[in-house]
Amino acid sequence: MRILLLHPVSSWSLDRVAAVCAREDWQLTIVTIGSSTVGDGTPGLHEWIRVPELTNSPRDLLAQIGARRYDAVVAGNEFAVIAADVLARELGLYHNDVTRIRASRDKSLMREAFACHDIPQPRVITRLGSVEESRAFPWETVSFPVIVKPIDMAMSLFVRKCHTQAEVEATLAKMLDFKKSRLTNLAYTAGALVEEFADGPEFSLECVVRDERIVAHALTRKFLSAPPACHEVGHVSGDEIPVRHRRDLLDAAERIASAWGMAQGVMHVEFKMDAERISVIEAAARPVGGHVPEIVELQHGLHLEEAFLHARLGLGWKAPEPAQGPTRHGIRFHFAERTETASPESVEVVHAVHDDGNTVPGAEPFSVNRRLGHSVLRGESADDLATYIGAL
Repeated sequence: MRILLLHPVSSWSLDRVAAVCAREDWQLTIVTIGSSTVGDGTPGLHEWIRVPELTNSPRDLLAQIGARRYDAVVAGNEFAVIAADVLARELGLYHNDVTRIRASRDKSLMREAFACHDIPQPRVITRLGSVEESRAFPWETVSFPVIVKPIDMAMSLFVRKCHTQAEVEATLAKMLDFKKSRLTNLAYTAGALVEEFADGPEFSLECVVRDERIVAHALTRKFLSAPPACHEVGHVSGDEIPVRHRRDLLDAAERIASAWGMAQGVMHVEFKMDAERISVIEAAARPVGGHVPEIVELQHGLHLEEAFLHARLGLGWKAPEPAQGPTRHGIRFHFAERTETASPESVEVVHAVHDDGNTVPGAEPFSVNRRLGHSVLRGESADDLATYIGAL
């Protein structure tokens, strides 16, 4: 089998895909922008194609691969989801519905699709394309705080909890000054959604879709920095979906897959959840980032990238048996501004990675561009693990 992976942006994720391909004896080719170093040191690459930018144009995508042909086209990151389906369609390979999958990247289209499929979600207050539009908007009718988020960026970039019109406009001005992804050179859509603030703890559901049904899932608990940015500082895998929300959440995930024309694949669904309700913040048509697949595999034996590749190839795949026992696995990200304390006796460090090579000068405290590495943890006490990961 010949796999084409479009625009991987993290070495750890690429290495996990490459390991599956090596185990299955599949050829792996990657496409990145010319300046990318993501494949340096990754063993077993069949070919590395370098291009000026990530594009969603069928003509440009076909020109980039020339006469080469593959058995599956796979998105290497969130930005490449649409391109992967466009190119797969052109090559006659498995793909999601090319028109409907665009809602997985455009947050405005996503809200519309969710509304049509009865997905519980925050209410959209308005969409803004400029500071001038904000100044003309009747903010006196709005109950603050609100959430401001870009239409199609990634990694929670410029997502803010805002308490005033001035905060909204300051966020919007910074966002509109950011024109394209430095990882893929893909141009961003100018504009932002303003949404009602959904309170409560934040989670994600990692889902495997086969024949339009969720056949495997794993709940991830998120730990965030303080508002207004609320950056992710860690994760825990191993909790169960509360019984009162289980059916509603899994049904909502299946309706999202249906809304996107996804018969098979892997999804990452982010949501707020409290005792009374769930509210879907957004979803993505690819495996989760942030090293979460590592702890999902440790906790559940569920290899998300393997499931993703099998889905794109149209091959059969068997879900692992659900994990049993009290042990939890988690990730704690390292930051210069974070207090480094010894882990509790009940928490074991499985492995730690320290790397300051990807930090960006001037990046916000606790943002992804300030990470200095991470620790993968195993905890016999769920409370001790959560307290340690959540402490700033």
